[in-house]
Amino acid sequence: LLTKYAEDSQVQNFVDQIEWHILPVVNPDGYEYSHTHDRMWRKSRSGPINGCYGADVNRNFDFKWMEIGASSDPCSSTFAGTTPASEIETRNLRDYVLPLANDMKAFITMHSYSQLWLTPWGYTSELPSDYDDLYNLAVKATDTLTSMYGTEYTVGSAANVLYESSGTSRDWAKGVPKVKYVYTVELRDTGYYGFLLPEDQIEPTSEETWEAIKVIASQIILEFA
Repeated sequence: LLTKYAEDSQVQNFVDQIEWHILPVVNPDGYEYSHTHDRMWRKSRSGPINGCYGADVNRNFDFKWMEIGASSDPCSSTFAGTTPASEIETRNLRDYVLPLANDMKAFITMHSYSQLWLTPWGYTSELPSDYDDLYNLAVKATDTLTSMYGTEYTVGSAANVLYESSGTSRDWAKGVPKVKYVYTVELRDTGYYGFLLPEDQIEPTSEETWEAIKVIASQIILEFA
C-alpha cells in the first residue's frame, strides 16, 4: 500500500477507494513480555490479582462476555478480566473502532496458528444471518491464498471449526459496531512448528495472506464504493 502505489494500478485503486486502519500490535505490554520473560505469554500485564498478572484481551470484549470458553480464574491463560473491557487494550480498540462503525466494512484480526479463516460466531454454533456472504468471500480469499504456495485454509464459523469462545474482538466487531465482513485469520502452520514459526516462513505467509486480503478489498470496492 505504501510502496507499490505508483507502479500497481490495483494497489492504487485500493488506496484511493478504501481507508485502511492497521493496528500492528493490540497488546504491546504482553507482546514485550513475551520477548523478555515468557515466549508463550498470551495475556495483558494488568494486576496482579491473587498473584497473577493479565487478562486474555480476546476474551475481554463487551459482547457475550464470560458466556463460554473463558475463565474467571486470574491465573488462567483465558482469564476474561474482572469486568467486560476491564483491560486498557480492549478499551483502546473499542474506542478506536466505534467512531468508524458507520463506514467500516471489514474487520480482520490476525492470529496464529492453525490455517483457519474464521467467521463469527464464537460464542454459539449458530450462524449470523449473512453467513453465506461471509463464507463465500472467505472461500474466494483462501482459494487465492492457496494458489500462491499451496497453503490450505479451513473456512467456517469459529465455534464450529475451532472451539466456542466469548468476549472476542471478532464477535464484538460483528455484534456491536456491526461490521459486515468480520474474520479471524489463524495464520501458518497447522501445528508442526505451531507458535514458533521459522523466520523463513514470515515473508511467504505475509505474501499469500496479502493475496487473500486483496480479494476482500476488491469485494468492498465492488459492494460499497
